[in-house]
Amino acid sequence: PYGGDAVLTEHYARVSGQQDDEYLLVTRILEDPQYLNAPYVRTVQFRKQDDASGWNPTPCSAR
Repeated sequence: PYGGDAVLTEHYARVSGQQDDEYLLVTRILEDPQYLNAPYVRTVQFRKQDDASGWNPTPCSAR
């Protein structure tokens, strides 16, 4: 559940790592005075791959 005054804010940052790795940081802040005593903050990080070796998309089909 969430209250009527709930606010979700997202921040995106592109940062460099120690070995010239590139990362995308996504920080989400949920503020809900009805259900939360403090902001609920979570950050996830995604590392950019040098090539498409981990990416092998296939077309979808309807059944």
